Amino acid sequence: MFDFFGFKKKADKTKILVIDDEPNIVQTLQDRLEMNEYRVFTAHNGREGLDKFEREKPDVILLDVIMPVMDGLEMLETLRKRPDGQDVSIIMLTARSQTQDIARANACGIDDYIVKPFDLSELLAKIESVVEHRKVAAR
Repeated sequence: MFDFFGFKKKADKTKILVIDDEPNIVQTLQDRLEMNEYRVFTAHNGREGLDKFEREKPDVILLDVIMPVMDGLEMLETLRKRPDGQDVSIIMLTARSQTQDIARANACGIDDYIVKPFDLSELLAKIESVVEHRKVAAR
């Protein structure tokens, strides 16, 4: 009914989980993503990210590599071993640009790898591309 007026039910919005230990980056991403009509959840390390993944079942994860408790690559590998972690889209968003880190992330089936500092407009375009790809694959 509300679609007629251009409104979407909150439950229909794409859910994004931002996992990064830098509060400024998390807040900036959360603000910008919410401005673009995404539902955003946040975590500050890989362990917390796995807990949020279980509770929220996000469509997309933006994942940093360098974090305390459990780093992003360790979290990625743990998530991909789980049956419910196979289909979530993951974009690595990190300062790590070493070939071995990129190769390790790619081996786990990431959707993209973006090196910080990043352009927010480019990130939004990549998220939209990942979301569209998910929609097409689900048909």
